[in-house]
Amino acid sequence: MSGRKLPHRMTAVIRSLTTARDTYLITRDPDDRILSGEQWSKLDDANPQSFFSRLLQAQRQVQIALADQGRITVQLLAAAEELRLFISHFHQVLDLGILRRSFGAGARAYYGRDVSGQRLPALGTYDALETAADKIVAGEAARQTAEGAAYRPMSLPSAAEVADRLGPFRALRTQSGHALTRSDLQREALAGFLPEAKALAKDIAQTAAFAYRKDPDASSRRAKCRRWGVVYRESKKAVAPPDAKPGE
Repeated sequence: MSGRKLPHRMTAVIRSLTTARDTYLITRDPDDRILSGEQWSKLDDANPQSFFSRLLQAQRQVQIALADQGRITVQLLAAAEELRLFISHFHQVLDLGILRRSFGAGARAYYGRDVSGQRLPALGTYDALETAADKIVAGEAARQTAEGAAYRPMSLPSAAEVADRLGPFRALRTQSGHALTRSDLQREALAGFLPEAKALAKDIAQTAAFAYRKDPDASSRRAKCRRWGVVYRESKKAVAPPDAKPGE
């Protein structure tokens, strides 16, 4: 046994409507085109103002926004990894310099660290990366001012090299936020089409069921309806217990 299954998710609804559109277009005999003029006017995507055209355009806008978001995300991940590497190396080289007495032990304080040097800054989040990089840039400038003529710049990497990685990272974070907002707005716009799209798919399914109601063969009737995007749910057959005898 099987029953008609109405689509509820946007992808399933679009798939159903696409099937109905394609069947209409390949059906040459007008008498075999079961859709009403009103139904086809909504489904005809050759008309850019039709409902289905606007629905497909909204779907494309979501896909474009998600692709843009994905591209920026990849770039942001790479920028974050590079910035993390430079921050980590800055502090590791600083500690080695302190060990060699090239810098005083108190130099760590300029960069927001404990002078004992027991811990490197946490770099697990984007906020932490920005904070740590800002402290390096500001700390280097503060140490130069405080040490005056005795100042010896950090190098390999320098604070300027950290700043060079911080700028693109920060810009990509901003772009990523904008891209996420665009994706959300496009998703919301697409979701606004769902109630009418579901209603149209249901209307077409009912039209198909009525058009082929006189076909005495159930499987033939379902096959004809499927061509118009109707989906059927197969019900599970009852399974006899393993120890049951035939006829029981």
